[in-house]
Amino acid sequence: MGRQRSSWKSNVGFLLAAIGSAIGLGNVWRFSYMAHQHGGGAFLVPYLVALIVAGLPIMIIEYGLGHREKGSAPLSFVRIDKKFEWLGWWMPVVAMFGIMLYYSVVIGWCINYFFYSFNLSWGSDTQGFFFNQFLQLSDSAAVIGGIRIPIAAATLFVWVLCWLIC
Repeated sequence: MGRQRSSWKSNVGFLLAAIGSAIGLGNVWRFSYMAHQHGGGAFLVPYLVALIVAGLPIMIIEYGLGHREKGSAPLSFVRIDKKFEWLGWWMPVVAMFGIMLYYSVVIGWCINYFFYSFNLSWGSDTQGFFFNQFLQLSDSAAVIGGIRIPIAAATLFVWVLCWLIC
């Protein structure tokens, strides 16, 4: 007898997990700032159109396919037709190389700032500290700085931790 696949205990648990995966750091951290800087609510019109035309239908298809095939995205597409397996691997690859690369650096910054918070290293000019001392950016876009050891070490720590968790 095969192993029984685990499933959600309640619809509320599934709904909260789905909402948690859909609302990312960018929506909370950057979206409100960028919307305010560039016209506020005017951005909401194309955002809602894209959500209704593309976002919701794709999400419904993804959840429906996973529920019907009772498997991961690659396995679900293989069960439909072997030539579509690549389509199932698209999301994990994008998540790994698109999202994880970005978030691991941001989490590395947060780790550094956690240690800076003990003595408020940023002082009164937080933006100046971030760009000049922390990132060590130059005034010219043509001059690329070297590797920042604290940022690289914290990012490596995040990668190793994620690897251990997975």
